[in-house]
Amino acid sequence: MKLNIKCSMRRLNCRRQLNCAAYSLVEVLAACGIIALGVGAALSLSLATVSQEETGHRIARAVAIGENAARLYSLGLSPEEIVRILPPDPVLSSISIIEDQLPVAGVGSMDRAKVDIVFNTSASNALWAEGKWSGGPGGEASKRKLPVITALRPSTGS
Repeated sequence: MKLNIKCSMRRLNCRRQLNCAAYSLVEVLAACGIIALGVGAALSLSLATVSQEETGHRIARAVAIGENAARLYSLGLSPEEIVRILPPDPVLSSISIIEDQLPVAGVGSMDRAKVDIVFNTSASNALWAEGKWSGGPGGEASKRKLPVITALRPSTGS
């Protein structure tokens, strides 16, 4: 009989300890709220990181197109030929190549081209169309201008 009383006492003590170690509903809700805030902040940070990465990629593509245009000019192609040769790219809003002569002391003059590029930092146009949200500012707000790239070549005399 004594054995049964000891077992009963142990069970009672275990139950008391479990009841004391339990969490209240308020504590659980507070912990869930803190976790939700942390997850929301992490998602927001990842979205911003992806947007910046996309913008950086678009800037790099626009710079590469400008450098390619300058190289083609240095090889002797005309601005019209360069614009026709460059593949169409959705990043580009406009490209203009302006030619002039650059006088060089003791040498004469060289042909100079200034490559001016306007590109879109965002592919979106901020419209709800065909059941898809394009997001972002888009349009004129997303256009940026690269610094002018200058290309030189020996003057052909024409």
